[in-house]
Amino acid sequence: MTNDALIPTRPTHIILFRYLMPGNVRLLTEVLQAQPLPGPSARSSRAVLSTASGVQAQVYRSLGVATATLDARQVSELQVLGDVLAIFPNQERRIPEGPELQATQVNAVPTEDTFAQIGLQSGGDAPTGRGVKVAVLDTGVDLSHPDLTVLPGNAVSFVASEPTADDLHGHGTHCAGVVAGSATPASGRRYGVAPDVTLLVAKVLDASGFGTDDQIIDAIDWAVDQGAEILSMSLGSVRGAGVPYNAPYELIARRLLDQGVLMVAATGNDSHRPTWTAPVQDPAACPSILGVAAVDHRDRVASFSCGNVDGIGAVDLAAPGVGILSAWPGGGVHRISGTSMATPHVAGVAALYAERNPALSGRALWSALTGRARAVPGLAPADVGAGIVQAP
Repeated sequence: MTNDALIPTRPTHIILFRYLMPGNVRLLTEVLQAQPLPGPSARSSRAVLSTASGVQAQVYRSLGVATATLDARQVSELQVLGDVLAIFPNQERRIPEGPELQATQVNAVPTEDTFAQIGLQSGGDAPTGRGVKVAVLDTGVDLSHPDLTVLPGNAVSFVASEPTADDLHGHGTHCAGVVAGSATPASGRRYGVAPDVTLLVAKVLDASGFGTDDQIIDAIDWAVDQGAEILSMSLGSVRGAGVPYNAPYELIARRLLDQGVLMVAATGNDSHRPTWTAPVQDPAACPSILGVAAVDHRDRVASFSCGNVDGIGAVDLAAPGVGILSAWPGGGVHRISGTSMATPHVAGVAALYAERNPALSGRALWSALTGRARAVPGLAPADVGAGIVQAP
């Protein structure tokens, strides 16, 4: 499915509002001298503002933020208003750098060992994620892959240059497979943690693995509007030690937690352990986003996995992220490594908890995941948080 590519040029700024209120739309309407667009472009959670020269802003009612093209005068005018918390530049995010696309042999590590690490059992009354919606924000998905079921309308591109959700990279298909790969895959070896979830796919990264905040925010809003309870984001950007976490993502994640939506993100692959441990990247560094580190099949911290080195970017959980088998464009499977692979493990396990107990959402779901994590002797919270995620 193609998203309505509303903005021909990239918005320059992200605006954070103090409150979730209808007046946010009116405020921007006045400052930008623009009017809301009627019709399907304005989904219930989003208002699109436009002038005769084209789209100027999108206001997200349930997130309390806006993306907009602003000149210096408009920035100054907005900054002095009490209803505006802050204004930030629209920045670039990408697939975490590191070992991710360095393939390992398909039979290198039995998937059964990976499932055993996270306490995942199949058969009987074991949960499978049925009835739970999980959104994967990434490079899209191979819509024809035999191991993945994506219902019509549940895959959307937010990348204007690539108007369909088809995965031209591979990363998104792999992450989606870890969450929702079939219980009876064509290859014969199950790798999907929650095979019966309702999978939502938002293409926010292009074929080179790059995207921008406005695309990601629009996708977050779309996913929540579609009823997603869990958002899996294997993307980010490098954050220097001591640099504050990203304020727009923190505000969005905190508000979504209050609304019962959990955001899960990869901590990054910038470390070279034991020589060097890099700080957790954005947006995983945000306190209200559950940051996921990677371990290998022997419960050792992956050499590339970022850690809490500055007291700002915390690691909350760990999951298998080395030599992970999952779906790949073309209908087959592939093994790659990275905190990107650990993240959908946690998102999938979160769906199992949500199916088992529908009352678990948002903060309560976060607490269930961290409270049931398996501590590993010798591994520090700075590296794995509460421990290795465990299925219910």
